[in-house]
Amino acid sequence: MTDTAETSLPPGAAPSEAERDEEAFHIPDELALALTEFAAVEQVSRGEAICLILRDYLRAKGYLPRVT
Repeated sequence: MTDTAETSLPPGAAPSEAERDEEAFHIPDELALALTEFAAVEQVSRGEAICLILRDYLRAKGYLPRVT
C-alpha cells in the first residue's frame, strides 16, 4: 500500500510539517476525546498516554515482552 503523502505531491515538492502530520496520523474525534480524558485522569501528556496505551496493547498481544 502506498502512502498518500508519497503520491499526492509533484516530484521534488516537500509537504509542510502540518501536512505531514495530518497525513501521517489522524485520530477520529471520539478517540481523541477519550485520549484527552485518559491523559487528564492519569495526569500525563497526550504523547505519554499514547505510549502507555500502545505499550499495554502490544504486550497483551505478545509483540512486546512482559516486564518481570
